[in-house]
Amino acid sequence: MKLSQVQKITLSGLLLALTIILTRMTPLQNFPLIPWIRISLGPSLIIFSSILLGPIYGAIVGAGSDILGIVLFPNSLGYGINPIFTLVYGLLGVLPWLLYFLIKRINVRFLEISLVGGASVLVFGALVYFIFFSPTITSNYSFELWHKILIVSIAFVLFSATIILLFVIERYYKRKYGELASPFKIAFVVLVSEVLLMLLLNSFVKTFTFEVNFWIIFFAQAIVFFIDVPLNTFVVEGLLLLTYRIKNKRT
Repeated sequence: MKLSQVQKITLSGLLLALTIILTRMTPLQNFPLIPWIRISLGPSLIIFSSILLGPIYGAIVGAGSDILGIVLFPNSLGYGINPIFTLVYGLLGVLPWLLYFLIKRINVRFLEISLVGGASVLVFGALVYFIFFSPTITSNYSFELWHKILIVSIAFVLFSATIILLFVIERYYKRKYGELASPFKIAFVVLVSEVLLMLLLNSFVKTFTFEVNFWIIFFAQAIVFFIDVPLNTFVVEGLLLLTYRIKNKRT
């Protein structure tokens, strides 16, 4: 969807405001034992901004939402602006555009599905290892066996349901919107961004910020991964479909 500079500036301002509201005012956070984890729709809007508006405006929305969010809504834990966290969210506004550009150029459906499924299986395997076998996790969390089975089962159900829904949506799009991007492309973009920036880089930054063992934070992020990836994938896909319909109504 081609946009003028004025349209991009206007949309980036709107998306920046919405990202701050959804990240700071309506998140799920302060969970028992893992207060450094937050679930919100903010990352979805940053990824959408990156794909729709490009890396520069995506970085502005990502980094701006972190800086202005802290200024307007101070952190409940007492932490101020952290340039490294700002960098993470700035990169979240750049990396999706690069990944989307790459996967569109390759345009191999089997590769898209394989990458999405393979990366999810690896993270699921890491989650199973940490919750059942890792001395670091078992010594810090006193999970009952049924807790472990429940966490793993929920992650598996969310992963399976996401893959099935992606196939269903893709078939629907092919019948109704021939030129719309495959949902597996969006899933690939979201999943790789989540792994590189939230699961790895963000965990590394939080290790020093909160002075908590890296693997404990990584374990918590791995649990949230199976919520964030489906959430971000379907929100971004829905927003792209909305822009596609708006574009077609105007032409």
